[in-house]
Amino acid sequence: MERYGAFGRLSVVELDGSAAGAYCAKMFADLGAVVTTVEQRGTHPNATGQAGPSFDRFFYDTSKHTCGHDELLNRAASADVVIQSSGYDRLAEPYEPATEHQVALRIAPFAATGPYAGWRSSDLVNSAIAGHLKLTGDPEREPLQGVADLPIHAAGVMGFISSVAALIARVRTGQGQLIEVSHHEVLVALHQFTLGRYTHNGAILSRLGNRYAGPGSPIGAYECADGWIGLALPQDDQVERMLEVTGLITILDRPDVDSIWDVMTTPGLLDEELVPYLKTQQRDDTVELFQALRLPCAPVAELDEVLENPHLQDRGFWRTAHDDDQRLPGPPFRMSAHDWTLGPKQADGDSPAAGAPPDDARPGPSGSEALSALADGPLSGIRVIDMTRVWAGPLAARFLADLGAEVVMTEVPWTRTPREVADSYVAGTHFFPDDEAGERPWNRSCFHNKYAINKLSTVIELDKPEGRELFAALLPGADVLIENYSPRVMPGFGFDDDALREINPDLIYVTMPGYGRTGPHTDWVAYGPTIDGHVGLTSLTGYHDEGPWKSGIAWPDPIGGMHGAAAALVAILDRFAGPDEGGQAIEVAQIESAINMIGQHVVATQSMGRPPRQGNRRSGIAPQGVFRCAGEDRWVAISVIDERSWQGLCTVLGADDLRGLSASERDADHSAIEARIASFTSTTTDHEVAKALQEAGVPAAIVADAVDVMADPQLAASDYFVPLEHPDAGVHGWPRFPATMSLTPPRMSTAAPTMGQHNDYVVCELAGYSVQRLAELSAADIIRAEPPH
Repeated sequence: MERYGAFGRLSVVELDGSAAGAYCAKMFADLGAVVTTVEQRGTHPNATGQAGPSFDRFFYDTSKHTCGHDELLNRAASADVVIQSSGYDRLAEPYEPATEHQVALRIAPFAATGPYAGWRSSDLVNSAIAGHLKLTGDPEREPLQGVADLPIHAAGVMGFISSVAALIARVRTGQGQLIEVSHHEVLVALHQFTLGRYTHNGAILSRLGNRYAGPGSPIGAYECADGWIGLALPQDDQVERMLEVTGLITILDRPDVDSIWDVMTTPGLLDEELVPYLKTQQRDDTVELFQALRLPCAPVAELDEVLENPHLQDRGFWRTAHDDDQRLPGPPFRMSAHDWTLGPKQADGDSPAAGAPPDDARPGPSGSEALSALADGPLSGIRVIDMTRVWAGPLAARFLADLGAEVVMTEVPWTRTPREVADSYVAGTHFFPDDEAGERPWNRSCFHNKYAINKLSTVIELDKPEGRELFAALLPGADVLIENYSPRVMPGFGFDDDALREINPDLIYVTMPGYGRTGPHTDWVAYGPTIDGHVGLTSLTGYHDEGPWKSGIAWPDPIGGMHGAAAALVAILDRFAGPDEGGQAIEVAQIESAINMIGQHVVATQSMGRPPRQGNRRSGIAPQGVFRCAGEDRWVAISVIDERSWQGLCTVLGADDLRGLSASERDADHSAIEARIASFTSTTTDHEVAKALQEAGVPAAIVADAVDVMADPQLAASDYFVPLEHPDAGVHGWPRFPATMSLTPPRMSTAAPTMGQHNDYVVCELAGYSVQRLAELSAADIIRAEPPH
């Protein structure tokens, strides 16, 4: 008997729409909800480059029921959740909740109000206007698109997160609500530090070559003698070990190098010697050597290699459905008390074709809590212990905090910066206000402060028995524990699954290791930029005339963060919806959640072979590209998605001689058409080109940098950036939760806490220790408010 928790009693209707809505509905269906979608989706150019929806449907719809359009609308009237989405345009007829108990989700490229409300879009245009496109590519060439449809899938995951949060609110209050998600706002939220560098220092981050667009080196794609590897060495001790094993340690003796940070913050300095060295080395031998030295490194794999990955095979990741030999991605996260399976679901007593559970099997909206009890959001009253670091884990916990949970960061003393920060690090990262470390640099970094908004902070020395005792005392009062250590850390502290269950049987434990807790790579050191290559994202990215290209952001990190938050919410809903539901352990392996986001590419590869790198082009959308405009490094992104947009482009270009070209003819003559477009855009500003094209019905947008994003009129109209005052870092604007909820809006209430700011509250109120014991722990440095000397 499958265990689907609250999802086994949910009816979801997916109205025909975009990949965002399809991915959101797929998450519901694979986790046990009865999901019904339209029998035949409209054909559209899909991410695989094939005409029509065949590969897409196999990936998105395997677990869903289908019916005709009229029947789908009938079922929507009684569904628990209705998902409506659009990939290119605003929603022509926005769906309104049919009852006060229904959760209705709308996903579109832009928010429903504001100056861009009527704009047309594509995933290229989404990435451009949100500031992502500017981060990827050669600084001497046009900015480069990442993996097709990945930005739209991100909006789908955010829709899922928001919908499950709304279902939690419904279980508690009995009321449904309307949710709105835009691709634009989601992508802006998923910058790591691009915007913080600008708001804190005026530093504008742009593409830096075949590497992650940010501080630290080496972090990028490097060519070996027989392939490529991805490196991500953000720590000085890692770089020093790498220099020693490669024989490049003499670089530290150069007169222009004062410290290891000079090497790390000057990519060209290191690459001058590292690039030619790696070209003489074998790919797999290099990966094995570096991993043996605990250096984050992984192969840059093509998708056919991903399908044969021994680690994924050992974990039984790949699944099949419908007696088909095609392999589909397995679960994006694994839950100990909630199953994930492919294939249409049915409730007890329901027929496979019915597509909706019977009324007596559904979670009735009978919540008795007053709406005022959820004043902070749908997770009001939920307590989360946050042990995460870097990006993916803190992002997951930040989403839970925005949704109203009390999130207590139990930091270790070395989580933030050291007491003294090297000048080269300050200048190279631009993380600190006015490029000054200040007296308390550990409280001033925008990198940390973005993900600590709405959270509390305590600092516990877990390496000491008294610290572990204090931590254990916090667990009985917690609902969720989330961490992203390597699999060996928590057992090493004495907190494996069995120990946590013994302390608190109702605890929801979320662990987020890069490769999971089993398999031959379980102990590999991993960061987003290395997983990016290992799962195929790097191989899918690149100029058409070059090799694989590293994205300017490390996509597996925000992907893992979003799926981590989603998994925690599913478990919380399970616990609210059933009195017999307790806690459970959840494993979010970043490698597996990242592969789920490119599932349609994986399916297509099995039938069509390795997909070619197309740069900014996309089969079925012609022309599509990024074109230089007047001004220094100014560009515009353009997508011709249909006949209307083609005719609009011809009007703006004054190209009446091209109007009669069919889509296939345009695709064949792409280069010549691009030359016509470039001659027009090169003498016009990016804003003028985008405005003219949008008025003509053509999806287009400026390739925005941090300045453009922070000044974006659409984001201003939706009050997207919220100013918060921090005692050590000052006042800065921060992106809010990237969705609106009509009944229980997410909050944006407090700036990041200073280090150990809430020690007294955590030790005395949450752990129940005396004031005297608090003083003793403080004197012994078991708890801290500053890094160690």
